[in-house]
Amino acid sequence: MGNVTRLPAAAVDPMASVIRPLRPASKPTLLRNALIPDSDGDGYLRRDVLIADGLLVKIAPAGTLATPRDGGRFVDCTHRMLLPGFFNAHTHSVQHWVRGLIMPLPLELWVLQLIQHEPRGNGGWNGSESFDKTPALAVGVSAMLCGVEALLSGCTAIMDHHYIRNCEDMATAVAAYKAVGIRAFIAPMLDDDAELYQNFIPLCSAAEEVNRRAHAAGCACGSRGMRADGNFRERPGGSDAEKTKKQLALWEECVERFHRPDEGIHVVIGPVTAYSASLDMLRGAADIRRRHGLAGHTHLLETRAQAMMAHQHFPSGSAVSHLAESGFLSLPGTSCAHACWLTDDEAKLMAESGASVVHCPVSNLRLGSGVLPLSKFLEHGVNVAIGCDGAASSDGQDMLEALKLATIIHTASTPEYRDWPTARFTALTLAARNGYRSVNFGGDAGGGELLEGRVADVTLWDLTALSLLPRTDPLSLLVLGSRTQAPGAGSGLDAAWVDGVLTVEGGSPVGIDLPALRALIIILQSDYRSTAVTDPSLLPHTAAAEVEYRAALCLDTPDGADTVKPELARYEQGRTLYDPTLPTAQHCI
Repeated sequence: MGNVTRLPAAAVDPMASVIRPLRPASKPTLLRNALIPDSDGDGYLRRDVLIADGLLVKIAPAGTLATPRDGGRFVDCTHRMLLPGFFNAHTHSVQHWVRGLIMPLPLELWVLQLIQHEPRGNGGWNGSESFDKTPALAVGVSAMLCGVEALLSGCTAIMDHHYIRNCEDMATAVAAYKAVGIRAFIAPMLDDDAELYQNFIPLCSAAEEVNRRAHAAGCACGSRGMRADGNFRERPGGSDAEKTKKQLALWEECVERFHRPDEGIHVVIGPVTAYSASLDMLRGAADIRRRHGLAGHTHLLETRAQAMMAHQHFPSGSAVSHLAESGFLSLPGTSCAHACWLTDDEAKLMAESGASVVHCPVSNLRLGSGVLPLSKFLEHGVNVAIGCDGAASSDGQDMLEALKLATIIHTASTPEYRDWPTARFTALTLAARNGYRSVNFGGDAGGGELLEGRVADVTLWDLTALSLLPRTDPLSLLVLGSRTQAPGAGSGLDAAWVDGVLTVEGGSPVGIDLPALRALIIILQSDYRSTAVTDPSLLPHTAAAEVEYRAALCLDTPDGADTVKPELARYEQGRTLYDPTLPTAQHCI
């Protein structure tokens, strides 16, 4: 495991050795003769684009704008394509330390392994004392890596749903994102569960009967469930009122100390899920957002198990209705990650509330969660953005990979090929325009579109790179193609500006020394591990969670658990290749 004591004794702030100063946007920049997508059609135009004062000041026909005076920068874009920056609308930066490690598991079991093996978990850098002893440096370095990977795949903004222990964790993430130069929306991911794990796993419908039979049989280990006495849980876990107060206070402190939109840092209020945030916490979160004008972010109906839990936790049976009733959903800039298992009525409520959905196709397939019904959501008027999700469930932050999958996966949903999304639509509408809109940073004052007066969050792509040759449709090829990484192949991404500041030049980040970052990551986590360490059977609490998960979803049936309640049997079709319906009056196996 990692061992931060291997750092040089003088390295008070090891991140400082990785950071290089960004160049201030003090001089205008003219991009001459850039190829840009035609917003009124499917073709391309040649345009001169003037960047000044953090804005796209002028966009004019090629060759018509004069070179800026007084030392302004001029860039010949004859072989370059200019695009609005993408918005990675959902990720978890700290997961970088665990990417590639977790074996194939569904979300509910996967997340327990994430908690166990990230640097602050019981299997982290300092063993069972990791939560207290692992330094905030771990959080900062992973945020830096996350930001670099997102930036180099065309993102100029990112939503980091970021689990923090305290403001020190938050401070290191803020410092990292400032160094990278990416526009960062950081949502401290908090909960107020009284007992960890209790609201991560759905309840088995027949828990009472299973427990009764285990007791009657005299089983010393109960039903092998998640309760302290070894039995199955029979009701959702409760919240902790004192913890609620502390978490609301932590959000408030983060807002006071770090919310600096003018510096590219936006604090977002981010309860982890509706299941692990009490109604008091959600209402408190909504109040903080109203008072400070903040965006909000949470997970929503990612899996069939979470759709089941909505019936088990909420009187309405709907997590969307629950968020609406709390006042959280309808505030400007609300975005909800995944949403694979929304019903049509819930999708309509999302649209009516003005809330956005973040499509995370890579992680949803990696975890077997399902596929978001894109065309249905768009028909209902839902604003859909794109996210990579955390690097332990997508195993990277390559936005182009997410865009490719988001473009092609929906061809299996309908034979009507005229309804299939195009690469241009996925990139320009979902990833750029809708991404910025998802946090209420689009429109006249925001980003996501190549229009005069918008913020200069843009990317410049090298059309001579092998990945963009031969000459066909460059935007389609960028999304659907691949990237050759040989030194002489050329970097697809040539340059990027965020708020008018140059953050990528010649294919490399301006503010980060990549070799130094690589060396630091190797020092901090120097050992290899096998995915076998993430087998749920290895630890009592993860083994018990797996027993209850399998019973709840009828993958295994303990004695007495031979049915599910009727309201838990039926789920939306078309989200998975298998029929998601559960049996109600017969043995599951």
